[in-house]
Amino acid sequence: MIAIWGSTLERYIPSTELPKPNGKHRPEPQTSTERGRAFRQRKREAQTFEPEQTITPPHQTHTTPAVVTISTFTAALALATCSAYFSIVGLTAIFAGAYWPVVGMGVALEIGKLSAVAWLGSNRNSASALKIALVALVAVLMGLNAIGIYGYLSRAHIAHALAGDLAVAGRAADVEARLVVQGGVVADLDHRIAQIDMAVEEAARRGRSVSAMSLAADQHRNRAGLVAVRQREATALAALQVEKSGIDGERKTIEADLGPVRYLAQLIGAHDEGVMRWFILAVALLLDPAAAALLLAATLATHTRRPVAGCSLGNYAPKLTVGHA
Repeated sequence: MIAIWGSTLERYIPSTELPKPNGKHRPEPQTSTERGRAFRQRKREAQTFEPEQTITPPHQTHTTPAVVTISTFTAALALATCSAYFSIVGLTAIFAGAYWPVVGMGVALEIGKLSAVAWLGSNRNSASALKIALVALVAVLMGLNAIGIYGYLSRAHIAHALAGDLAVAGRAADVEARLVVQGGVVADLDHRIAQIDMAVEEAARRGRSVSAMSLAADQHRNRAGLVAVRQREATALAALQVEKSGIDGERKTIEADLGPVRYLAQLIGAHDEGVMRWFILAVALLLDPAAAALLLAATLATHTRRPVAGCSLGNYAPKLTVGHA
Protein backbone atom coordinates (compact mmCIF):
# COMPACT_ATOMS: atom_id res chain seq x y z
CA MET A 1 0.00 0.00 0.00
CA ILE A 2 2.83 2.38 0.88
CA ALA A 3 4.66 1.47 -2.33
CA ILE A 4 1.56 2.20 -4.38
CA TRP A 5 1.09 5.57 -2.63
CA GLY A 6 4.72 6.48 -3.22
CA SER A 7 4.62 5.65 -6.91
CA THR A 8 1.46 7.72 -7.24
CA LEU A 9 3.15 10.78 -5.65
CA GLU A 10 6.15 10.42 -7.96
CA ARG A 11 3.90 10.85 -10.95
CA TYR A 12 2.45 14.17 -9.69
CA ILE A 13 5.47 15.74 -7.82
CA PRO A 14 8.44 16.49 -10.10
CA SER A 15 11.88 15.56 -8.92
CA THR A 16 14.05 18.49 -7.59
CA GLU A 17 17.76 19.08 -8.08
CA LEU A 18 19.95 20.40 -5.31
CA PRO A 19 22.15 23.34 -6.30
CA LYS A 20 25.90 22.96 -6.15
CA PRO A 21 28.15 25.59 -4.57
CA ASN A 22 29.48 26.64 -7.92
CA GLY A 23 25.98 27.32 -9.35
CA LYS A 24 25.50 24.03 -11.23
CA HIS A 25 22.72 21.53 -10.49
CA ARG A 26 22.90 17.75 -10.18
CA PRO A 27 20.27 15.02 -9.51
CA GLU A 28 19.42 14.17 -5.94
CA PRO A 29 21.18 10.98 -4.74
CA GLN A 30 18.84 8.03 -4.33
CA THR A 31 20.70 5.72 -1.94
CA SER A 32 22.15 6.40 1.48
CA THR A 33 25.67 5.78 0.19
CA GLU A 34 25.27 8.36 -2.54
CA ARG A 35 23.75 10.82 -0.09
CA GLY A 36 26.71 10.43 2.27
CA ARG A 37 29.19 10.90 -0.58
CA ALA A 38 27.35 14.02 -1.75
CA PHE A 39 27.33 15.49 1.78
CA ARG A 40 31.09 14.99 2.19
CA GLN A 41 31.71 16.57 -1.24
CA ARG A 42 29.64 19.65 -0.38
CA LYS A 43 31.48 20.00 2.93
CA ARG A 44 34.89 19.96 1.21
CA GLU A 45 33.71 22.55 -1.36
CA ALA A 46 32.40 24.84 1.39
CA GLN A 47 35.84 24.93 3.06
CA THR A 48 37.76 25.81 -0.14
CA PHE A 49 39.40 29.31 -0.56
CA GLU A 50 39.31 30.75 -4.03
CA PRO A 51 41.68 33.80 -4.35
CA GLU A 52 40.65 36.35 -6.95
CA GLN A 53 44.14 37.06 -8.26
CA THR A 54 47.74 36.10 -7.89
CA ILE A 55 49.37 37.65 -4.84
CA THR A 56 52.36 39.85 -5.69
CA PRO A 57 54.64 41.21 -2.97
CA PRO A 58 53.43 44.76 -2.23
CA HIS A 59 56.89 46.12 -1.31
CA GLN A 60 58.24 46.66 -4.82
CA THR A 61 59.71 50.16 -5.19
CA HIS A 62 60.83 52.41 -8.00
CA THR A 63 64.23 53.97 -7.27
CA THR A 64 66.68 56.07 -9.31
CA PRO A 65 69.57 54.01 -10.75
CA ALA A 66 72.79 54.29 -8.78
CA VAL A 67 74.75 55.50 -11.81
CA VAL A 68 72.45 58.48 -12.26
CA THR A 69 72.64 59.36 -8.57
CA ILE A 70 76.45 59.14 -8.53
CA SER A 71 76.69 61.25 -11.69
CA THR A 72 74.38 63.86 -10.17
CA PHE A 73 76.44 63.99 -6.98
CA THR A 74 79.66 64.33 -9.00
CA ALA A 75 78.28 67.16 -11.13
CA ALA A 76 76.92 68.94 -8.05
CA LEU A 77 80.26 68.73 -6.23
CA ALA A 78 82.18 69.89 -9.32
CA LEU A 79 79.92 72.91 -9.77
CA ALA A 80 80.03 73.66 -6.05
CA THR A 81 83.85 73.51 -6.09
CA CYS A 82 84.11 75.92 -9.03
CA SER A 83 81.54 78.23 -7.47
CA ALA A 84 83.31 78.21 -4.11
CA TYR A 85 86.73 78.88 -5.67
CA PHE A 86 85.49 81.78 -7.80
CA SER A 87 83.53 83.25 -4.91
CA ILE A 88 86.33 83.00 -2.35
CA VAL A 89 88.94 84.50 -4.70
CA GLY A 90 86.51 87.26 -5.64
CA LEU A 91 85.80 88.05 -1.98
CA THR A 92 89.53 88.16 -1.21
CA ALA A 93 89.90 90.74 -4.00
CA ILE A 94 87.14 92.84 -2.43
CA PHE A 95 88.54 92.48 1.11
CA ALA A 96 92.24 92.46 0.22
CA GLY A 97 93.35 93.40 3.74
CA ALA A 98 92.12 90.12 5.31
CA TYR A 99 93.04 87.39 2.85
CA TRP A 100 93.16 84.26 5.03
CA PRO A 101 90.20 85.18 7.26
CA VAL A 102 88.09 85.70 4.14
CA VAL A 103 89.24 82.33 2.77
CA GLY A 104 88.25 80.57 6.02
CA MET A 105 84.90 82.35 6.09
CA GLY A 106 84.18 81.41 2.46
CA VAL A 107 85.01 77.73 3.04
CA ALA A 108 82.83 77.59 6.15
CA LEU A 109 79.90 79.27 4.42
CA GLU A 110 80.17 76.94 1.43
CA ILE A 111 80.18 73.84 3.63
CA GLY A 112 77.22 75.18 5.58
CA LYS A 113 75.26 75.90 2.41
CA LEU A 114 75.84 72.42 0.96
CA SER A 115 74.95 70.82 4.30
CA ALA A 116 71.71 72.80 4.43
CA VAL A 117 70.76 71.71 0.91
CA ALA A 118 71.52 68.06 1.71
CA TRP A 119 69.46 68.30 4.93
CA LEU A 120 66.50 69.75 3.04
CA GLY A 121 66.63 66.85 0.60
CA SER A 122 66.82 64.15 3.27
CA ASN A 123 64.31 65.66 5.74
CA ARG A 124 61.31 66.60 3.66
CA ASN A 125 58.81 65.97 6.47
CA SER A 126 60.47 68.15 9.10
CA ALA A 127 59.10 71.32 10.66
CA SER A 128 58.08 74.00 8.17
CA ALA A 129 59.68 76.83 10.15
CA LEU A 130 63.09 75.16 10.08
CA LYS A 131 62.82 74.44 6.36
CA ILE A 132 61.86 78.05 5.63
CA ALA A 133 64.82 79.29 7.67
CA LEU A 134 67.24 76.97 5.84
CA VAL A 135 65.85 77.95 2.44
CA ALA A 136 66.31 81.63 3.32
CA LEU A 137 69.86 80.92 4.50
CA VAL A 138 70.73 79.08 1.30
CA ALA A 139 69.28 81.92 -0.80
CA VAL A 140 71.37 84.53 1.05
CA LEU A 141 74.53 82.43 0.69
CA MET A 142 73.83 82.03 -3.02
CA GLY A 143 73.59 85.81 -3.36
CA LEU A 144 76.90 86.21 -1.52
CA ASN A 145 78.49 83.63 -3.79
CA ALA A 146 77.14 85.44 -6.85
CA ILE A 147 78.80 88.66 -5.69
CA GLY A 148 82.13 86.91 -5.23
CA ILE A 149 81.90 85.12 -8.59
CA TYR A 150 81.04 88.38 -10.36
CA GLY A 151 84.02 90.10 -8.76
CA TYR A 152 86.38 87.25 -9.71
CA LEU A 153 85.27 87.02 -13.35
CA SER A 154 85.16 90.80 -13.78
CA ARG A 155 88.66 91.17 -12.38
CA ALA A 156 89.95 88.39 -14.64
CA HIS A 157 88.43 90.05 -17.71
CA ILE A 158 89.62 93.55 -16.81
CA ALA A 159 93.11 92.36 -15.83
CA HIS A 160 93.60 90.50 -19.11
CA ALA A 161 92.34 93.35 -21.25
CA LEU A 162 94.28 95.96 -19.27
CA ALA A 163 97.55 94.00 -19.34
CA GLY A 164 97.30 93.55 -23.09
CA ASP A 165 96.41 97.19 -23.66
CA LEU A 166 99.22 98.44 -21.46
CA ALA A 167 101.86 96.25 -23.09
CA VAL A 168 100.77 97.11 -26.60
CA ALA A 169 100.25 100.78 -25.81
CA GLY A 170 103.72 101.13 -24.26
CA ARG A 171 105.48 99.51 -27.19
CA ALA A 172 103.35 101.40 -29.67
CA ALA A 173 104.23 104.74 -28.03
CA ASP A 174 107.95 103.89 -28.11
CA VAL A 175 107.84 102.89 -31.76
CA GLU A 176 105.83 105.97 -32.68
CA ALA A 177 108.41 108.25 -31.02
CA ARG A 178 111.31 106.56 -32.77
CA LEU A 179 109.47 106.74 -36.05
CA VAL A 180 109.06 110.48 -35.68
CA VAL A 181 112.76 110.96 -34.85
CA GLN A 182 113.92 108.67 -37.59
CA GLY A 183 111.66 110.31 -40.08
CA GLY A 184 113.11 113.70 -39.13
CA VAL A 185 116.66 112.40 -39.62
CA VAL A 186 115.87 111.04 -43.05
CA ALA A 187 114.09 114.27 -44.01
CA ASP A 188 117.13 116.35 -42.88
CA LEU A 189 119.45 114.17 -44.92
CA ASP A 190 117.20 114.55 -47.93
CA HIS A 191 117.28 118.35 -47.47
CA ARG A 192 121.08 118.46 -47.22
CA ILE A 193 121.47 116.28 -50.28
CA ALA A 194 119.11 118.58 -52.16
CA GLN A 195 121.21 121.62 -51.11
CA ILE A 196 124.39 119.95 -52.39
CA ASP A 197 122.71 119.18 -55.68
CA MET A 198 121.65 122.84 -56.03
CA ALA A 199 125.19 124.03 -55.23
CA VAL A 200 126.70 121.72 -57.83
CA GLU A 201 124.21 122.90 -60.44
CA GLU A 202 125.03 126.54 -59.61
CA ALA A 203 128.75 125.87 -59.94
CA ALA A 204 128.17 124.15 -63.27
CA ARG A 205 126.33 127.21 -64.62
CA ARG A 206 129.32 129.44 -63.76
CA GLY A 207 131.60 127.58 -66.08
CA ARG A 208 134.68 125.40 -65.75
CA SER A 209 136.73 127.61 -63.47
CA VAL A 210 139.16 126.09 -61.03
CA SER A 211 137.09 127.19 -58.05
CA ALA A 212 133.89 125.83 -59.53
CA MET A 213 135.45 122.47 -60.30
CA SER A 214 136.96 122.25 -56.81
CA LEU A 215 133.55 123.10 -55.23
CA ALA A 216 131.76 120.50 -57.33
CA ALA A 217 134.26 117.79 -56.33
CA ASP A 218 133.89 118.61 -52.64
CA GLN A 219 130.09 118.60 -52.88
CA HIS A 220 130.13 115.25 -54.67
CA ARG A 221 132.14 113.72 -51.81
CA ASN A 222 129.79 115.26 -49.22
CA ARG A 223 126.79 114.05 -51.13
CA ALA A 224 128.09 110.48 -51.31
CA GLY A 225 128.59 110.42 -47.54
CA LEU A 226 125.12 111.83 -46.92
CA VAL A 227 123.54 109.29 -49.27
CA ALA A 228 125.21 106.44 -47.35
CA VAL A 229 123.99 107.84 -44.04
CA ARG A 230 120.50 108.28 -45.46
CA GLN A 231 120.35 104.68 -46.57
CA ARG A 232 121.21 103.50 -43.08
CA GLU A 233 118.62 105.79 -41.52
CA ALA A 234 116.02 104.76 -44.08
CA THR A 235 116.65 101.09 -43.21
CA ALA A 236 116.14 101.86 -39.53
CA LEU A 237 112.94 103.73 -40.37
CA ALA A 238 111.63 100.74 -42.32
CA ALA A 239 112.43 98.44 -39.37
CA LEU A 240 110.46 100.71 -37.05
CA GLN A 241 107.51 100.66 -39.42
CA VAL A 242 107.58 96.84 -39.45
CA GLU A 243 107.66 96.80 -35.64
CA LYS A 244 104.69 99.16 -35.55
CA SER A 245 102.76 96.80 -37.84
CA GLY A 246 103.50 93.91 -35.47
CA ILE A 247 102.19 95.90 -32.52
CA ASP A 248 99.02 96.69 -34.43
CA GLY A 249 98.60 92.96 -35.08
CA GLU A 250 98.98 92.21 -31.36
CA ARG A 251 96.35 94.82 -30.56
CA LYS A 252 93.94 93.15 -32.98
CA THR A 253 94.70 89.75 -31.42
CA ILE A 254 93.83 91.10 -27.98
CA GLU A 255 90.63 92.57 -29.35
CA ALA A 256 89.80 89.21 -30.96
CA ASP A 257 89.54 87.62 -27.47
CA LEU A 258 86.18 89.35 -27.20
CA GLY A 259 85.13 88.24 -30.66
CA PRO A 260 81.97 86.27 -29.65
CA VAL A 261 80.90 88.99 -27.24
CA ARG A 262 81.54 91.64 -29.87
CA TYR A 263 79.44 89.78 -32.44
CA LEU A 264 76.64 89.43 -29.89
CA ALA A 265 76.92 93.13 -29.06
CA GLN A 266 76.66 94.02 -32.74
CA LEU A 267 73.68 91.71 -33.10
CA ILE A 268 71.69 93.35 -30.29
CA GLY A 269 73.08 96.82 -30.92
CA ALA A 270 74.86 97.21 -27.55
CA HIS A 271 78.35 98.08 -26.37
CA ASP A 272 80.98 95.36 -25.95
CA GLU A 273 81.65 96.04 -22.29
CA GLY A 274 77.94 96.17 -21.46
CA VAL A 275 77.32 92.77 -23.02
CA MET A 276 80.36 91.35 -21.21
CA ARG A 277 79.05 92.59 -17.86
CA TRP A 278 75.66 90.95 -18.43
CA PHE A 279 77.36 87.71 -19.48
CA ILE A 280 79.47 87.65 -16.31
CA LEU A 281 76.38 88.39 -14.22
CA ALA A 282 74.48 85.48 -15.82
CA VAL A 283 77.32 83.07 -15.04
CA ALA A 284 77.54 84.35 -11.48
CA LEU A 285 73.80 83.92 -10.90
CA LEU A 286 73.53 80.44 -12.43
CA LEU A 287 76.65 78.63 -11.21
CA ASP A 288 75.83 78.26 -7.52
CA PRO A 289 72.06 77.56 -7.92
CA ALA A 290 72.88 74.82 -10.42
CA ALA A 291 75.16 73.12 -7.90
CA ALA A 292 72.54 73.39 -5.14
CA ALA A 293 69.77 72.05 -7.39
CA LEU A 294 71.81 69.04 -8.47
CA LEU A 295 72.80 68.26 -4.88
CA LEU A 296 69.17 68.49 -3.78
CA ALA A 297 68.09 66.20 -6.64
CA ALA A 298 70.76 63.63 -5.76
CA THR A 299 69.77 63.70 -2.09
CA LEU A 300 66.10 63.25 -2.92
CA ALA A 301 66.92 60.35 -5.25
CA THR A 302 68.86 58.68 -2.45
CA HIS A 303 66.06 58.97 0.13
CA THR A 304 62.98 58.54 -2.07
CA ARG A 305 61.13 55.20 -2.27
CA ARG A 306 57.91 55.30 -4.27
CA PRO A 307 55.49 52.31 -4.41
CA VAL A 308 54.55 50.91 -7.75
CA ALA A 309 51.19 52.14 -9.05
CA GLY A 310 48.33 49.77 -8.32
CA CYS A 311 50.24 47.87 -5.65
CA SER A 312 48.28 47.96 -2.36
CA LEU A 313 47.50 45.47 0.33
CA GLY A 314 43.80 45.70 -0.41
CA ASN A 315 44.26 44.12 -3.82
CA TYR A 316 45.88 41.02 -2.36
CA ALA A 317 43.31 39.92 0.23
CA PRO A 318 41.91 36.49 -0.75
CA LYS A 319 38.15 36.09 -0.95
CA LEU A 320 36.43 33.27 0.90
CA THR A 321 33.82 31.51 -1.18
CA VAL A 322 31.41 29.36 0.82
CA GLY A 323 29.64 26.61 -0.96
CA HIS A 324 25.83 26.27 -0.80
CA ALA A 325 24.49 23.45 1.31
